[in-house]
Amino acid sequence: MRSTVYVEDKPVPEKVLYINEPDLADVSINYYGSGNQEEESQAGHIRVYVPLDLSADAILRRLRFLICRYEEANEGNEFDFSMDVGRLVSQIEIYDQVWFAREGRTRANSADSESEKHSSKAVELVRRFVAELEEIPDGCAELFPFELIDELRREYL
Repeated sequence: MRSTVYVEDKPVPEKVLYINEPDLADVSINYYGSGNQEEESQAGHIRVYVPLDLSADAILRRLRFLICRYEEANEGNEFDFSMDVGRLVSQIEIYDQVWFAREGRTRANSADSESEKHSSKAVELVRRFVAELEEIPDGCAELFPFELIDELRREYL
């Protein structure tokens, strides 16, 4: 089955954030490494930038999809589940940086409290994200999602 590919040759609009982080779109990098320097120098190498919407609802929707896909955190899927959710945490970090800048604060001027080092939008998103993580059925996983929940609470809440 062949899919239709839409190629746009217009420049990236100013409202779009350009992030050169291929592992957000290419899951295989986490398993096999990227080899970017070798690939980029090859004549046949083509890098495509795929749009990714980063909103609280979109990130939570992706988390719910993963929870539905894996159903529970157990020894057999703990690593993969954790890696997939880790990609969402990277998206939260980008979302936070953008909203932090939009809210007009600078990290250098922020207070010592962790929540003051993050945007109010990201803090609320993480609160909802953690609530979803806490609902993952425990199938005897050892680390995930427990350590991630603790880490997110320390950092954002």
